[in-house]
Amino acid sequence: MIEANMKIHITSSVIFECGDVAIVGNGEFRASSGKVDGLILYADTLRYENGTKLSRDEQERLKCLYQHFVLNQEDFIDWDI
Repeated sequence: MIEANMKIHITSSVIFECGDVAIVGNGEFRASSGKVDGLILYADTLRYENGTKLSRDEQERLKCLYQHFVLNQEDFIDWDI
């Protein structure tokens, strides 16, 4: 069960650390006017570290947790590039 987003790392992959599990996927930042304004995450690439793909319900849960995380992180969307 996905608990809460604690950290998000974006390198060649997007890594969500959710409690004691990590979820890996491919994505990219979306930006306009020189500022990051979102994250495009490809749902078909989402999987646990062990390779198990996320179910549709787990994908929806991760999306909700991500949106909650972003709302509580003032500097997350508003970085100067």
